[in-house]
Amino acid sequence: MPFNSPIVRKDLKVISRSMKFSWSLFAYEAVLALVFLITLSIASLGSRSYGSVRNNTDIYESYVYFYPVIAVAQICIIALIVPIITASAISGEKERKTMDILLTTSISPTQIILGKIFSAVIRVMIFVVASIPLMAVSFVVGGLSWFTLLEYVVLTFFFALFTGSIGILCSAICKKSITAIILSYVIYGGLYSIPFTGLYLCALFDWQDLALNVSMLPLLFNPVMTFFNHFMGRLSSSDFSELFGQSGHGIWRVLYNKNVWTVVSVLCQLALTVVMVVLATRKIRPGKK
Repeated sequence: MPFNSPIVRKDLKVISRSMKFSWSLFAYEAVLALVFLITLSIASLGSRSYGSVRNNTDIYESYVYFYPVIAVAQICIIALIVPIITASAISGEKERKTMDILLTTSISPTQIILGKIFSAVIRVMIFVVASIPLMAVSFVVGGLSWFTLLEYVVLTFFFALFTGSIGILCSAICKKSITAIILSYVIYGGLYSIPFTGLYLCALFDWQDLALNVSMLPLLFNPVMTFFNHFMGRLSSSDFSELFGQSGHGIWRVLYNKNVWTVVSVLCQLALTVVMVVLATRKIRPGKK
């Protein structure tokens, strides 16, 4: 199992003894706390502007939006820090001249890659778990279901796995960590922006029906749309067919269902993760350049 990998155990021992990780966790919580306070101030001002403070229950309705605001801030932070962690995992070994030694051990290249990825994922999930008390306001006061929080944690886990696999592939390809980090961000930018090209063309040329439906398929590989669908589905009763003004027929109608889209999207990203892990494994295999 990846969680029992010697790579994971070694990395967790190192970070558990490092004050750098503790200060990173403190800074992470401080940023989220600042976002929380700003959101609270905006919610209070909005309630006063509309005079809803006269009804003591109305002010709590806005607390439900603490969840998406803090969650999005958290996702953005994860998207920024995971490349730094994983893109230097293999290239860092190359720079320290320890990669050849690591490959001579009984640990297989696949175990090395998975160990590096899950080491980063575990660190990310520690950050996520530490932020739950802030998001819990939306569930205790705002009325959201606790299943929604569980779903978010699971989606974040797969998101960290997906982004980590991109970083580790870049790290296996590049010899320098800085090059691997830059390449990771370039790939992220492509994966996050290119899938929206189809929607842009449909809007530009007023394409409808099949063209619009087909243009939605690349978005299954886009984590942005996965989380957007999650927030839209849990905070409202809408799905993609209502959002884009499409009634949808047959398989398209089924796909646009918010729960089906989330599951299919995660499976597509997981498949892409497997592909990148396989490519990274082949790249570091002894005898490969």
